[in-house]
Amino acid sequence: MNTANTTSTTNKAIVAWLLLCLLATMWGSSFLIVKKSLAAFTPVQIGALRIMSAGLVFLPWLIKYRSEFPKEKTKYFALAGLLGYFLPAFLFALAGTRVNSSLVGTLNSTTPLFVLIVGTIFFQQIIKRWQAIGLVLGFVGSLTLILSASKDGLSFNNPYALLVIIATLMYGFNVNITGKYLSSINPVLLSAWTLGGVGVLAGIILFSTDFVARINHETLPALGLIILLGVVNSGIATIIFNYILQIASPVFASSVTYLIPVVSTMMGFLDGEPISLLHYFGMSIILVGVYLINKK
Repeated sequence: MNTANTTSTTNKAIVAWLLLCLLATMWGSSFLIVKKSLAAFTPVQIGALRIMSAGLVFLPWLIKYRSEFPKEKTKYFALAGLLGYFLPAFLFALAGTRVNSSLVGTLNSTTPLFVLIVGTIFFQQIIKRWQAIGLVLGFVGSLTLILSASKDGLSFNNPYALLVIIATLMYGFNVNITGKYLSSINPVLLSAWTLGGVGVLAGIILFSTDFVARINHETLPALGLIILLGVVNSGIATIIFNYILQIASPVFASSVTYLIPVVSTMMGFLDGEPISLLHYFGMSIILVGVYLINKK
């Protein structure tokens, strides 16, 4: 029996790692998609269309399983949708107009720290010593990667950077809320019920702008990229993230933000950008940090 339990735990750990890497690849590619879409649409339109598209992905499940919706958990779904997807999408969109991507990437890596802080203060989560060390290493490694890729360094004097901090704090609450109150729900239905409501709100905001007027044969490629971003990088990625939450831990799941700079660095390398020893050093620190976070 002990051998079977050990094997099951090992298999779950392997699956969690593989899914975390897949999730990092999906979210890490989002920056490139957004960058190519900004020439055609505003940041708010991109964020709104992304969330609306993600919500539409789950429309068949929302219709089919509408009678099974756990009404007693409505407030938790609402909080998860608002704090985990809807509000951060617009905060990042607004911050992106005034904050350089290096600073956004650095501040986004504080998500696991907020997951730990919020979990400890509000959700009675217990953090192990090596997990705390892993969190610090992950952040240091992420900062190393971003600094090595930045020509101008980082400037934290921009007040718009506070919007990113607020967004990552929201992520911290969302991960803990989902992990504590919604972890027993099927990941697909969890994603559907979380994104369904905020998808409607995003649609209202989207069509209150000049979005329709911007659509023409020149902007169709960008439109397709944003819809792809919503369907795959938000919709499907949400299912993966929720499943990781169920088989691992909130802190481990949120450590995907440490791997995103690794993905961005590797994508840059494939696009012809050089990789230095500092890049390899930063990526190594991140991998060690994530390993410690998931250590039992």
